[in-house]
Amino acid sequence: MASASAQSRANALNQKIEAQAGLVLEDIERNYIRKIGRESFACAVKCYDKAGSSGPQEALEQCARNCQVPYQQSAALMQNEVAQFQNRMNRNMQECQEKARDMMYPGIENDARKMTQVEDALVKCMGQQVDEHIKLLKPMKERIVSALKSFK
Repeated sequence: MASASAQSRANALNQKIEAQAGLVLEDIERNYIRKIGRESFACAVKCYDKAGSSGPQEALEQCARNCQVPYQQSAALMQNEVAQFQNRMNRNMQECQEKARDMMYPGIENDARKMTQVEDALVKCMGQQVDEHIKLLKPMKERIVSALKSFK
């Protein structure tokens, strides 16, 4: 069982990465995804204008579906990139936990000083991973933005 101090430090690291990732994703959503969404809906409106009241329903529906493809692709791209980022982060955090587990031996849980050392090593490893992943946010954003620009 982790001490309250170790749990607090781990929570702070979690908040740090979530805040940084949130800023990046919010920027992408506001400056790119929304524009693609607006263009998709504007395109669909043109489909309705073109079909008027006498155009075939199938053609109207196909036109409107085609308009939504860039928006759907952009959402899928974001989900995929975020999932890959989270999976990588989770794997690295699991490795930190395994390293801490390797430091454990029978009876260590009764030695507060040794347990503190294990917890400190775990939190230090987690902190390094958080810092490393914060550095990975910029290249991730660049990949997403580059791909989103091609959806137009």
